[in-house]
Amino acid sequence: MHRGVLLISILLGFAFLAPASSVNQEFSDFTTPLPLKPGNTLILGIVGGWERWDAPQRGVRKTALQLRDMKLPGVYVETVENHKLNLATQLVDRAFPQDASHTSRVIVYGHSLGGPAAVRLAHELDDKGVNVLALVLIDAVGHPRPIPPNVRVGANFFQRDSCPVCGAKSITAEDPARTNILGNLQWKYRDRHVDIHTEPWVRRFFVREHEMMEFDPEMWAEVKKIIVNAVTGSSQVRQP
Repeated sequence: MHRGVLLISILLGFAFLAPASSVNQEFSDFTTPLPLKPGNTLILGIVGGWERWDAPQRGVRKTALQLRDMKLPGVYVETVENHKLNLATQLVDRAFPQDASHTSRVIVYGHSLGGPAAVRLAHELDDKGVNVLALVLIDAVGHPRPIPPNVRVGANFFQRDSCPVCGAKSITAEDPARTNILGNLQWKYRDRHVDIHTEPWVRRFFVREHEMMEFDPEMWAEVKKIIVNAVTGSSQVRQP
């Protein structure tokens, strides 16, 4: 199937499987104190589909709340709907208003349609000279662009059991000398049990493994580890 046709099929599939539940997210929904102090870190999670930015059951938001609960010094965490990237860029601009290329500390992660959106955001930040400590993709549907050189480390978690709604097999760096790809990590769910009983039956039937990955606490623990390590300067990741 032609790549463009496949992507359209995926988008149409999500329109059917994930009814529009997002709301008109506004800049005032962010809680990060602005501007940030030098050395502070801003973590941005991009939710998938047409999910609400604050839906507590979604993997991106759940991880964001867990990171907040860790109370890491000088670390602030926000979540953004994938079609509201303009809010994310505004937040970064106001968080690091001066000399962003030297003081910015941004981490971005995104799930499903939020994956390619996270890559687009990284490219936008590259154009602004903003440093991205880590970029993590989780079952990113579609074909994300190469990772821009402002990203220090990248990682790609994916499954291939519920295609065409499944993650890209690999991500590459525009400049391998500047971006360390920690891994393209495939997780398999055919022989694993992950509780997705709270999801609509249509998702459990048509994109079962995609949903299982979003609700997999072991996988998200690895995502969270990469994010925390990026804050502290480490870069270890466990193979699935």
